[in-house]
Amino acid sequence: MPPTRKAAAPKARAKKKPTSSFPQVAAEEFAARREAVGAGVEAAGLDALAVFYPARIAYLTGFHHIPTERPIVLILGPDGYSALVVPAVEKEHAESVPGIDHVGVYFEYPGAVHPMELVAANLADINARPKRTGADHDGYVPYWGYRGPRLSDLTGARPVDAEMLVESLRRMKSATEIACIQLSCDWAARAHRRMQGAIRTGKTEMECYVPAATETLFEMVAEMPGWRPRGYSTTGLQAMFVGGRSTAMPHGFVKGHGIAAGDVLVSGAGADIDGYHSELERTMIVGTPTAEQERAFAAMLALQSRAIEVMAPGVPAGEVELACVQLARELGVEGSIRHHVGHSIGLEGHEAPFLDRGDDAVLEPGMVFTVEPGVYFKELGGFRHSDTVVITEDGCRVMTDYPRDLKDLIISA
Repeated sequence: MPPTRKAAAPKARAKKKPTSSFPQVAAEEFAARREAVGAGVEAAGLDALAVFYPARIAYLTGFHHIPTERPIVLILGPDGYSALVVPAVEKEHAESVPGIDHVGVYFEYPGAVHPMELVAANLADINARPKRTGADHDGYVPYWGYRGPRLSDLTGARPVDAEMLVESLRRMKSATEIACIQLSCDWAARAHRRMQGAIRTGKTEMECYVPAATETLFEMVAEMPGWRPRGYSTTGLQAMFVGGRSTAMPHGFVKGHGIAAGDVLVSGAGADIDGYHSELERTMIVGTPTAEQERAFAAMLALQSRAIEVMAPGVPAGEVELACVQLARELGVEGSIRHHVGHSIGLEGHEAPFLDRGDDAVLEPGMVFTVEPGVYFKELGGFRHSDTVVITEDGCRVMTDYPRDLKDLIISA
């Protein structure tokens, strides 16, 4: 059996009293992250580092923003120097970030002077030599119609690929990051319990999950004064599911066809805690499962259990997937697999490394993964659980406390 905590059957939860705090990454931790990256910059013989990718900027500063066509760049220079280059719409936001030495502001994109010109000027101001400048990308990543010069077009030299100076740090989560992810798991489970209890035949998917998610979101607001989502694309809490044959596609869309007896439902729930995320997914059956549904469910559950059993410090990430592939072959469902076993999760829903045979990472304490091997059948539907799992010193721990067995995931028809 996988090393998971036993979850109670879904039931209504009593409302908790408001709590005075919730985990948040402190300014000191952001400063330590920048210091660690700065040490890597120095060790690599670089003068400066330009960071363009939004999640990496958030990781190093706590500055979460809406990515648009307007470039936003973090520059790290010698002696702990840091600067943000932002459009005027983000001026006050950027100026409120602790520990930033300089905020360079341009009015708008594309502007009379392209924003990337200001980036190049800021690098020149700190005497960053073009051939000694690192970056996670050669300029801003095209987004929402953005077009512009590469950094190398302006400096005359392609920047040194320094992406891993940041990404290597993001792989192992700190105690605060794990606390954020754990609380995200806890809220996801609460939302999922309420949603599962609200599923009724004859209703559309949205009629079942939207009220449940909204009610749970209101509880988050009431019980965690001061909480707000860091991301801007969602409310901060999600609970939803796809039903019927749409589940046979791993990324099937909600069709709104209405829930009927015999349907397979594949759900997803998660919450934003200081920008950190988790993943809880379950396969549910409406009414009495058929023998075929039971066999498919059992195969999926066996694959997920095998993955969790294998995960431990020192285990190559690829071995987790290969162990599942071998079991799938023994169970006769190898041809029904459509994706790898899982991926890291944190500030982003998908992060590296991946539980994939092509990934050369080795599992280490503090890494957090989704574990979600699935099997998919065109006429029967898709079967996938996803749990959030942290690697510990002596194995792993399942962070999502929710039933996994079929008996607990049957919806009354």
